[in-house]
Amino acid sequence: MFLHSTPLRLDTRNFLSSIADLHFERYLTMQLLPVFYVLLLLGVILVFAVINIVAFWFSNLIGLVMLLVITPIGLLIAFAVVRAVLEFLVMAYRIMQTVHRMDRIPEQVDNLNNKVDGISEDLLEFKAGLVDIRHTIGFLKPISKILRF
Repeated sequence: MFLHSTPLRLDTRNFLSSIADLHFERYLTMQLLPVFYVLLLLGVILVFAVINIVAFWFSNLIGLVMLLVITPIGLLIAFAVVRAVLEFLVMAYRIMQTVHRMDRIPEQVDNLNNKVDGISEDLLEFKAGLVDIRHTIGFLKPISKILRF
């Protein structure tokens, strides 16, 4: 079970302890998401740069068409896909956190039931004390009438 809810920020000590966490109690992916995003965008740019170089190697006309028409559209689509995939990852992470919190609900309800049961027992004892007081008062009424005359 994942016990730690890690914030979405990266510091060196937290990063190193998360890397060394062999039980995977912390999610490092969410902390590194901005770095992944930048690296993926740079990777997409690098791929398109290589494709443009190869296109110019074949022909200047193919290179120009690739550089001026296909690359801008391809970059736009690739950037959108990378963003969508990472947003899906964030959404899945948040759903997982919600499910994790929901897993604790039965335990919390049991704790609440135990507290209510304890209050109920105390209330029964209090009620029994009230009955005793009522009987005592009922016993004392005739005596108080006799003493008042």
